[in-house]
Amino acid sequence: MINPGERLKGRGLTVWVEDDAMLIKYGVMFYGFLGTKRVPVSNITAINWKDPGDWTVGFLEISIFGERAPPPHASPNVQNQNRLSFERSEAGKFAELRDWIQEHMGKLQRQSSSVADELSKLAGLLKDGLLTQDEFDAQKAKLLA
Repeated sequence: MINPGERLKGRGLTVWVEDDAMLIKYGVMFYGFLGTKRVPVSNITAINWKDPGDWTVGFLEISIFGERAPPPHASPNVQNQNRLSFERSEAGKFAELRDWIQEHMGKLQRQSSSVADELSKLAGLLKDGLLTQDEFDAQKAKLLA
């Protein structure tokens, strides 16, 4: 299990987690002056994983909601800033990071869909006249709090 604040060394980057976010610090030699990026887990929409081979590095690639693709003339490292490459010796720790992301993504998706489901049910009850507008507003406020 990955511990909050524990730093993972990838190829040209350092990654760690804090509460509900992943932080990526890019090394200047590999990525230029990208600095550090904070990615809330709720914004991660997909994960792609590749195990390292005998002669190749592995990677954990994330897709981030709302993030625009870099321009085509950008360097390959800037284009692949969401691909976290790692050596074979770090594969276990990056697998733990992958599992942590998947676990937290699932919690957030289940939570938001259940709130949406409840709001939909309440809207149906309001429409059918089984709830007053005040009752609906009170229940909605509780769900969104």
